[in-house]
Amino acid sequence: MTLRAGVFAACAVLFGLCLAASPAVRAQTAPALGVTATTVTLGIEDTVNSFSTDEENLGFRLAFQEANAAGPIHGRTITWKGYPRKGGDAAAEAVANATRLIDVDGVLALVNWGGPQSMTLRTLTAERRVPYLFPHTALVSSEGQRYLFTSFPRFEGEAAVMFPYLARERKLTRLGIIHDVNAYGQLFRERLTALAPTGGYTVVGNVPVDARDPADLTAGLKRLVDAGATAVVMALYPAQGKKVVEAKGALGWTGTLVPVGPLTDEQFLKVPGDHANGALGFCYYPDPDESPEPGVAAYRAAMARFHPGRPRNRYSLYGYVYGRLVVEGLRRAGRDLTRDRLVDALESLRDWDAGGIMPPVSFSATDHHAQPAGFVCTLDGGRFRPLSGWITP
Repeated sequence: MTLRAGVFAACAVLFGLCLAASPAVRAQTAPALGVTATTVTLGIEDTVNSFSTDEENLGFRLAFQEANAAGPIHGRTITWKGYPRKGGDAAAEAVANATRLIDVDGVLALVNWGGPQSMTLRTLTAERRVPYLFPHTALVSSEGQRYLFTSFPRFEGEAAVMFPYLARERKLTRLGIIHDVNAYGQLFRERLTALAPTGGYTVVGNVPVDARDPADLTAGLKRLVDAGATAVVMALYPAQGKKVVEAKGALGWTGTLVPVGPLTDEQFLKVPGDHANGALGFCYYPDPDESPEPGVAAYRAAMARFHPGRPRNRYSLYGYVYGRLVVEGLRRAGRDLTRDRLVDALESLRDWDAGGIMPPVSFSATDHHAQPAGFVCTLDGGRFRPLSGWITP
């Protein structure tokens, strides 16, 4: 080899190495994060010992199990990974685990991760450009967000439907509220007050609850009853809500309880004596045990197949239908799967059939919210039964 040829060869090698090291080429040649030739890995929380969260995630996994049993999607099965919380601050530990899944494990997307931590995760996933799919929360909005897809009706919309409904349709015009002290409870307290001038009702008082598992809430409910409340809104978590129902029985109060948000679920209001009977709420999903809707029937069949004997509920039904949405996005994204192609695929959905679990779903580049509608329901004989069709606030 001549000197000139050697120089040209060395330059060619050096150019090739530089080109291969460039971010643009690495992005084109490296495997997509969370994707191998045979698997796609999603980030979903491990067991957290919260009934609602654990059941939601069981529902998501149920949809993924069902999809895997039907055969690989473009040659890949769906896997998932998560880490347990350590028993400290729940929201902080959830954020830490999600960050680890993104930065260390390189999952394709985060699935669920609802609750107060969603406000931090919305920012984190936007910065990392990671799809954040269907967190069980109404605390965050997907408006203007590229990577966040939200799920059920916003709490502001629920309040706008329910609080005036109580006054105008049920003649319940003196309302009180018992609420958790966190952002979820504060939101409903603030909306109850803000909507009163146009909603036709008076707010007689509010009772904050700072313990997730309080020993007794009789004194708090009595304060509202003594103020003349004809209905009491409960912006609470399950253990708190049950204590209010018990307090209603202990006081012999015959007024109306109004659970909001995820508390509108039969099992969370069940205490001896059926004191919650007649409660009014804004339901997001049909009865998981009794509904004849085809999507609910498919959920029951999947539960019987993969979790025989396990009780059904609206939380796992939620996870199941939104897990099916994730599966549909993976199908539409094709074999050349990346985080952005998954987002693009979901944005292509038009009138996706949820089998009656919720209204048909459509997304676009400017609309990532799956379900704006719910229906008014009442607790009758231990089951929430519809009083209306789908209502979009």
